[in-house]
Amino acid sequence: MTASENGPTALVVEGLEVAYGGTPAVRGVSLTVGKGEAVAVIGSNGAGKTSTLRGITGLVAARHDRLELFGQSLAGLPTHRLYHLGIGYVPEGRELFRGLSVEEELQIGGRSLDRGTYAARLDEAFELFPRLKERRTQITRTMSGGEQQMLAIARTLMAGPRLLLLDEPSLGLAPVIQDAVYGTLETLRNRGLSMLIVEQNAFRALRLASRAYVLELGRVSREGPSAELINDPAIRAAYLGRH
Repeated sequence: MTASENGPTALVVEGLEVAYGGTPAVRGVSLTVGKGEAVAVIGSNGAGKTSTLRGITGLVAARHDRLELFGQSLAGLPTHRLYHLGIGYVPEGRELFRGLSVEEELQIGGRSLDRGTYAARLDEAFELFPRLKERRTQITRTMSGGEQQMLAIARTLMAGPRLLLLDEPSLGLAPVIQDAVYGTLETLRNRGLSMLIVEQNAFRALRLASRAYVLELGRVSREGPSAELINDPAIRAAYLGRH
């Protein structure tokens, strides 16, 4: 996918490589996310999905041939610059400050905002996640895993990202909580937020995304429309289980 009448593609990654101690984890991955598009990266545990996201965000050392956000090169930029340019990242495991309250976590997410924008974003977060509004003074470590995942997403949204990267948003959550989290992601997609979602739960990701990439041993082995992949017998056997 290239630039369209809607403007530059949200994310372009070409030839991404990540290695740990000389052992390759990501081997020449190329992918795109269109403006306002939700794209999934699926694959088994150890396929290189998380390393791909961490390589894009600069959280691990990575090499690439091209890395662009809405037409702007990200080459050589530190992670904090990517945040200010509009990349929001919800990591696997949430990485919340377990001694802070819900509202204190959201204050961290909106730390660079003026008072008026902060108040508006806080209202938006509580609209998306009413449960967080009910628990705005609750300490993070006392919350359920699903509530913590909602908070991690809401904290990232406080900065108003143009591109949202999510690493295993359904991991460890009960099915009913997965429904709630993915319902919110669907709302964000429908509002035009560009998203790249890494998931081991391929069925969830493919139901949300318009396109997907399949990673195997650090390489893209398949790519295409989600509707095509979700009905492919080989993909269903490898990643979709009984769905």
